[in-house]
Amino acid sequence: MMGVWPFCICSNGGVSLASKAGYSASLELPELIDLVRAFEQSNSVRIRLRGEMTTWNGQRDIQWTAEAFEQTLEYSAALPLVYVNVRCMEQRLVTMEAVIMQLLYALDFQLALREYERENPNS
Repeated sequence: MMGVWPFCICSNGGVSLASKAGYSASLELPELIDLVRAFEQSNSVRIRLRGEMTTWNGQRDIQWTAEAFEQTLEYSAALPLVYVNVRCMEQRLVTMEAVIMQLLYALDFQLALREYERENPNS
């Protein structure tokens, strides 16, 4: 089953990642890594994250790209199954947690759309 919800409830040491940090605190790097790993496992993909400097409305910005690859293939040997990108300033993403969550939600949507189109080629 493909979806965002399975990776939101994955646990790390018996505590749900979604509730470990509470509502006001941000996830720390090890928790973000666990979040991406859980997404990879639940969707049977490998994720590559890249950031690059760009300009948006005349201001410097960072654009993040997330690419999902088949789990068994090397990054350099394959085209991504799907990819998405976000610009931090444009979408007001001020924490790494917000960037990664936005990318994973967008990737999840693209993977689900790809699966739907593969199962329903005439729609």
